Amino acid sequence: MDKVYLPRIENPTVEQMQQYLEVLRINNGFLSLWKQSKSKPTSPGMEITLYSDNHETDIQTYMVLLGEETEEDYEVRTFYNPAAPSNPEAPRGMTYMLEECFAACSTVRNFALVVYAFTEFLTTGNVSDELLS
Repeated sequence: MDKVYLPRIENPTVEQMQQYLEVLRINNGFLSLWKQSKSKPTSPGMEITLYSDNHETDIQTYMVLLGEETEEDYEVRTFYNPAAPSNPEAPRGMTYMLEECFAACSTVRNFALVVYAFTEFLTTGNVSDELLS
């Protein structure tokens, strides 16, 4: 499986981020953005990561993880898609994303949701609980 490697950019604009996302709309790879919270400047901040994988088929699958380091723990939110198909080669209820095993229900095939989550994160520093739970 070939992966796409994108150069690192600091403080991307929404347009630059969308160009990077567009590359991963049809390619295998991952993209990560980190943002320091303006309301909590002493916190470690938040990170949003996209995994994009076609499982060597013509069907692209996406997983978005939003991680935040708290004082006691590291909390991760993701999509919740109970209708997402499992990978028959993975353990029950699981799928592979870039050769790592994850819960299938955290994946989507709707790229517009990915773009929306990343745009919200870049512009606000967070993603709504309605989108990522």
